[in-house]
Amino acid sequence: MIAKLKKLKGRSFAELMFRGKQTLSALAEQVGPLAEATGRDIGAFARSLRGKGLDAPADILKYFREREHLFFPSFSDRGGTLAALKERFPRERDGIIRRAEKLLSGSYDLLGHTGLSFGGALPDWHFDPIARKHSPLRHWSRFDENDPSETGDKKAIWELNRHQYFTTLGQAYWITGDETFADAFLAHVQDWIEKNPPKLGLNWISSLEIAYRSISWIWAFHYFKNSSSFRPEIFVKMLNGLVCNAQHIERYLSTYSSPNTHLTGEALGLYFIGTFLRGFAGAERWARIGYEILIGELERQIRADGGYVEQATHYQRYTADFYLALAILRRAEGRRLDTVHEAKLAKLLEFLMCLVQPNGEAPLTGDEDGGRLHFFDDRGIADLRPTLSVGAAVFNDGRLKFASGDASVELLWLMGPAGLAAFDALNRVPMRETARAFQESGVYVVRDSANFVVIDCGQHGFMNCGHAHADALSFVASFLGMPVFVDSGTYTYTADRNARDYFRSSSAHNCLTVNGSGSAEPDGPFSWKHWPDSKVLEWNCDDTEVVFRGLHNGYERFGVEYEREFRIGRSSGVFLIDKVRTNVSNKFTINFILSPLIEAEMHSDDRVILRAKDGKQDLLAIVTKVIEKTSGDECGAWQIEPAHISPRYGMLVPTTKLIFSIDRNADFEVENRFVLSRTN
Repeated sequence: MIAKLKKLKGRSFAELMFRGKQTLSALAEQVGPLAEATGRDIGAFARSLRGKGLDAPADILKYFREREHLFFPSFSDRGGTLAALKERFPRERDGIIRRAEKLLSGSYDLLGHTGLSFGGALPDWHFDPIARKHSPLRHWSRFDENDPSETGDKKAIWELNRHQYFTTLGQAYWITGDETFADAFLAHVQDWIEKNPPKLGLNWISSLEIAYRSISWIWAFHYFKNSSSFRPEIFVKMLNGLVCNAQHIERYLSTYSSPNTHLTGEALGLYFIGTFLRGFAGAERWARIGYEILIGELERQIRADGGYVEQATHYQRYTADFYLALAILRRAEGRRLDTVHEAKLAKLLEFLMCLVQPNGEAPLTGDEDGGRLHFFDDRGIADLRPTLSVGAAVFNDGRLKFASGDASVELLWLMGPAGLAAFDALNRVPMRETARAFQESGVYVVRDSANFVVIDCGQHGFMNCGHAHADALSFVASFLGMPVFVDSGTYTYTADRNARDYFRSSSAHNCLTVNGSGSAEPDGPFSWKHWPDSKVLEWNCDDTEVVFRGLHNGYERFGVEYEREFRIGRSSGVFLIDKVRTNVSNKFTINFILSPLIEAEMHSDDRVILRAKDGKQDLLAIVTKVIEKTSGDECGAWQIEPAHISPRYGMLVPTTKLIFSIDRNADFEVENRFVLSRTN
């Protein structure tokens, strides 16, 4: 209770009232009949159905089947969509059927896990198959969201209960016409409704998860609506479920608790429900609330340079997908895009475009939760190209087309054959700038024919910095088109405290640490005891090189002033210079996290050779020099250690970590020169 009161200190009156109303609502749900907690909106919705003469379930289903649905354009041209899928995306088409058949056997690939079983053909909706724990069926407010001791990792359970795999079943049904896929969907949705009564269980904790589940149901309806297996009574249960979901999301919006992608995702869910149920009680209000939140949050969550406020590329991609979906739906409704929506989304996509590494993936800066708004293919979670291809078609932007490489199957499912045609008509426009400073976000990007470097010198995070990592002045880099120095990823949120703290520590990033400590110190899975302020001292680009200099104050507690400098030459390699000012004895460590595709070998001449594992081709050498050391001082030493990175939530991949260590009690610099093999 004391901890909760401390969190409320300094809150505005409006926030206290908002949170108080939510708390009272949750208490009322526990002490009164659940029917009273959910019946008002469902009753009004039922009366509005009857007002249109829709009394029998069969009439209701028939009405929804036949009405004009303002949904994604792929559904208005089913034949063209399937023909384009067969012609342009045969591999993805085969993958859909393969994944759908795997789902029929009760095997799920979720987050970074493959082949998960939740107990049979019909999943146990409250079971964590990793921790082997089953959650009780009690009121949602009586669970501790951050405590895994009773429930296991809620992420794994929630990912199943998002029902995004319904889309895979629906696409397989479209492709094959096999009613088995429709039967599976209907069995799952009916079982879920029966096993998850309103307000009871783990799957009612998060309004965001409810929003995702609602979006999945609406997508599924459009795939399966004409199936002979789609029984009217199941559809009526789904409608009642959507109304209950909308009421819950509206009442328990994350306006103050998580005003980030939680809030915008919830708003998108309300918009989906409101537009799907348009003309019936509550629908106009839900669509309006959702839209107003989505537009209102653009100015707060997207900086002027297009960067997302949480300093997390995964959540930036999430946000782009939210607003692209909204843009496509608004245009399907015959509406013009709001000017703020259009401008901010364009900036958001431009930022992501500049982060695309030569392999098409973005650095996993900050947290990554393994989720997506859409899963239309089996690409890696960091692969930005599907999102950029959709953006290219929405904005007729040849630069985004160039960055995306080619049209994606995601573009087809969202925008149909017309979207593909719009993409194909664009001319590819290469990015002219080889160096780009996103100063508000503190992200600095350098690219040329040989190198790609991204430097992080921004704010630690947003509000309580829940999705931030201790990565001040960290960097990622590719050489000769291959990722070499990478971000370690996230791995987990609440299931393993030690792993959570490690993967967001400075030691898990290409950073300096002092006495084994990082620039920021965690305090719980989504908070920090302290964090540094970062500052750019120099950003200069000319025809011969790019110079970056920055500092942070995260090590002042050890009596250390720290500055990092990059000199990236157009033809002379990359210099990384770490500068320390101190008169106190400390142990300094410079960490380098290698891509799993790279191996390292020590040489006696103060060099580390990095080579590609595939083909054993030398890629570059690291040449190290300690500058301004006094006579007799040790020069530092390299170590090669085994490590792990997490390219997706829940997944561990073995790799190598390089460590340069030195003990000092006076000012010094460490210069590391990265020399490409062709100039070795």
